[in-house]
Amino acid sequence: MINIFDEGKGKRKSRKQSKTKRATKAVDLAKTGQEKLERLNPMAIPLLAVKRQESPNNGFLNSSIEVISERPHRLSDKWIASINDWVDSIVKGTLMDEPDIESGTRTDLGPLAVYKIVKANMEAPYPMPAIICVDERGWKWYFKTSKAYDFDVGNTITFTATISAHKEGITFLRRPSKIKKIVPIVIENEGEEE
Repeated sequence: MINIFDEGKGKRKSRKQSKTKRATKAVDLAKTGQEKLERLNPMAIPLLAVKRQESPNNGFLNSSIEVISERPHRLSDKWIASINDWVDSIVKGTLMDEPDIESGTRTDLGPLAVYKIVKANMEAPYPMPAIICVDERGWKWYFKTSKAYDFDVGNTITFTATISAHKEGITFLRRPSKIKKIVPIVIENEGEEE
């Protein structure tokens, strides 16, 4: 009689091999994860924890904390660089003195360089894009405006707005108006620029 069914002896051997492979893979993943964690700024984990309490719905904070604590081997080079840049910007902002403009004051601001155009959050009740500007010392200015897409990163602008609040390295503004792009004029004089 011909035996057409395997008695399972091959499976036992492959299970033994797969357990060994799994153990080796787990050790390799742990080693890779440890190496990636060592590349993170030492302040990253404490700052992520503090900022998560302030903004519990922030996707970047939540996913970063989850991956760092549960699967650090999944951190990509780009993600590590992003976390380290975020930490550096918070530390830098914390060390700066806030502007001498009181909250609630309506004032003219600028010239400021457009640092980032923030897309509208479509889940918000009133979705609107925003602009983050930066001054010469690195302080950031944030305001929402329907005209955000009229400007590009690197443009220099002036505007009038009301100071809402100063935080770590950033001032939040409301009711921006008279937003104008400043265009530099170059005068050529016998081959020289002035």
